[in-house]
Amino acid sequence: MKQALKLGFTLALYAAVSCFALAIVNNFTAPVIEQHAKEKEAAALKMIFPDADDFAAITDFEKPASSTSIESFYKVMKGGNVLGYAAKCSGPTYDTTTLIAGFAPDMTVSGVHILSTTDSPGFGQKAADPGYSNSKGKTFYGQFAGLNASSPLSLGSDFEAISGATITSRSIGAIINDAALTVSNYIRKGGAK
Repeated sequence: MKQALKLGFTLALYAAVSCFALAIVNNFTAPVIEQHAKEKEAAALKMIFPDADDFAAITDFEKPASSTSIESFYKVMKGGNVLGYAAKCSGPTYDTTTLIAGFAPDMTVSGVHILSTTDSPGFGQKAADPGYSNSKGKTFYGQFAGLNASSPLSLGSDFEAISGATITSRSIGAIINDAALTVSNYIRKGGAK
């Protein structure tokens, strides 16, 4: 009995020390990780809207009634004029994908950039792979630029699926459609002024 109590106490002590050490490491690394995420988001916004000089955060927008999470929403400006809108969204794909979708005021897709995806290696990861190209020679995310998103984009007629990753492809299309709905609702309710 004494041996079991001693072993239990020793394991509890090791667990407490490990938790404390992890908390200290997290305290130092969390701000660095957050800063890298902000820099990656800013770089993606600049890729989609290279001429922009301001990305004004918008907080008064209607979130879609879906499983897509709109994490941030921006009015994209140049010289005081609205170039478009961008939304950072996360949603379920085969696993989870976070992307930024940009739209011109007429709801033309300005571009899409996938920030992260945890979908399956080999197939789902091709969604973010700049080396992957579809039958038209475009990356998966690159094929959305120039499409009119005033009505929902449809797999097969508007964009091509990644071979072997239809769930990922369809789900990313749904996330982009939710971003477009958020933008069009914001414009329709007078937020474009």
